[in-house]
Amino acid sequence: MPSRWLPKSLGEESFEILDLRAPEIERRILGEMDAGVDVYYDQRWRATETFSRWLLEHPETARGKNVLALGAGIGLETLAIGRLCGHLWVNDLAPVSVELCGEQLHRNGIDGFTPLPGSITEIPLSPEIDLAVACFLIYEDETRAAMDTFVDRFPGEILVANGPLPAFHRWREKLDRPLEILFEDDSVQALRLPAR
Repeated sequence: MPSRWLPKSLGEESFEILDLRAPEIERRILGEMDAGVDVYYDQRWRATETFSRWLLEHPETARGKNVLALGAGIGLETLAIGRLCGHLWVNDLAPVSVELCGEQLHRNGIDGFTPLPGSITEIPLSPEIDLAVACFLIYEDETRAAMDTFVDRFPGEILVANGPLPAFHRWREKLDRPLEILFEDDSVQALRLPAR
């Protein structure tokens, strides 16, 4: 039986990531989608990999902090953050993706995390959270509106990495918090919103 784990290197860091095409994993994902959970699963986008590499090259961004990963899916960025942070909250609208992300974190020796399924507009926000991170979360108008609500609710520092999609550009244009561009290339732009 083929392994459901694939090796993945990011710079000097090595991980094992779930193979989203493995029959057991694909069956769980499709079952959740068939049940009406409207999600867009991590397809191992180049933007996610670029952002994850950047996080590992700038460890001070998350080192020792309590971090909330928004819309994490089964994302690679949770592994990079998990290696650096003090504690990680893993959020996604899809409960199965939160479970699979937890399996992937455990597989890589990252145990200091708390699953937090649900909409980013309604999840409880612990006062312990120092930093929120959203990677490729703003891809259409509904997720743009959800991120607007989250930004209004969360007073802490926020990192957003996203592909150059129209919804992301609209979100940036209407943003009423200051921002700093961390980096950008043709596949991703990463921003930092300082704490209020």
